[in-house]
Amino acid sequence: MFSESIARNHDYGGVAMQNIPPQVQALLGQLESYQQQIQLVIQQKQRVQVELNDAKKALEEIEKTEEGIPIYKTVGTLIVKSTKSKALEEVKEKVETLEVRLKALERQEQKLNEKIKELTRQIQSALRGGVAG
Repeated sequence: MFSESIARNHDYGGVAMQNIPPQVQALLGQLESYQQQIQLVIQQKQRVQVELNDAKKALEEIEKTEEGIPIYKTVGTLIVKSTKSKALEEVKEKVETLEVRLKALERQEQKLNEKIKELTRQIQSALRGGVAG
């Protein structure tokens, strides 16, 4: 496995990888995978948060606009005229969608954090057991 070959060259807390049992090496590979996954989730979460903030600002601006004043929105490379009610509806829908997505990413991040903590405990326990035995 690629991560195992990389892990063999690492020094984990003063313990050379060659002295770590294969089961623990597998757990370390799994831990590395979860850490990479959580980094991706955090990046996605940041992007969604930025989009959500932009959508909320747009919503505020649309709400301030008087009825009858044209509102323009971008559609691809075009700028299209819209009504206040249509723009409000679209942006509210976008805000709701982004909020749901953000909550899902937060749950995913929490689950990965729990898995990382549990794996870390397993690895520490196995290493202590291996050193004592």
